[in-house]
Amino acid sequence: MGRLSQLIIAALLLVLPATRAAAWGSEGHRIVAALAYDRLTPRARETVDTLIAHSAEQGTPSCPVATLMDAATWPDCVRPLHQRFDYLAAMHYEDVPLCETPPKVRYCPDGKCITEETKRAISILKDAARSPADRLQALEEIAHFVGDMHQPLHAMDNGDRGGNLVQVTVQGRATNLHHVWDVEVLENAVGTSEAAAETVLRPLIAANARQWSGGRIDDWLAESHGLARTYVYPSLVQPPMCGQPAPPQAITPAYLDGAAPIVRQQLAKAAIRLAKVLNQTLK
Repeated sequence: MGRLSQLIIAALLLVLPATRAAAWGSEGHRIVAALAYDRLTPRARETVDTLIAHSAEQGTPSCPVATLMDAATWPDCVRPLHQRFDYLAAMHYEDVPLCETPPKVRYCPDGKCITEETKRAISILKDAARSPADRLQALEEIAHFVGDMHQPLHAMDNGDRGGNLVQVTVQGRATNLHHVWDVEVLENAVGTSEAAAETVLRPLIAANARQWSGGRIDDWLAESHGLARTYVYPSLVQPPMCGQPAPPQAITPAYLDGAAPIVRQQLAKAAIRLAKVLNQTLK
């Protein structure tokens, strides 16, 4: 890629609407949901399947839901339906600052952030008096947002919209740091086949399920935030200053390899914890 092309791409990144990327990409969310579904109790699995059978009532035919894996990708799939679902945009992340620890109201105004929306969705899913369509959307949010909160850049901000404004090249392609953690680090860690990834992650889940099932939603987000502080940013060739996006740079193979065990652990934790939430909520 020539210097002129790089400058054009950099300029476009600055003027395009500052929307958030989808954590882990579709592959990551489907992997988490598939592994979580395997861990559901019979009662929870029956309720999940029953709610999913009401998918047509949601009025989103462009985003059909036939499995928990589909449900986990639904909140990203409906993003183009702006008039109906723009209110969900702020719920996919939590902008906890890199270099300070302000009160939560600063980075979760009016409860519009991933942890608080997940808690609201749990209360709706638990309420058998709510309509099946309402409970299905709550299920879809939980399945997606539990995955989101285990992607470190959905729990961090450094004046860069969770890494979206950090321009990087990876494997010869121009992109941004957030996208690298959604896609490239995941593919480097578990490959591009969902089935193969599940095979890699199942032993990790079996060995650590009891330990990793502990904690609450806010604790899980804090873990991800810690990973952003200890690896995602400081391991860059040119780390950022507090409150200032990191400069444009290349993502090295060593960075991807160092991220691989983190990604495998976070996917496994997300699956264990999603199953825990659904089993407890639907018991």
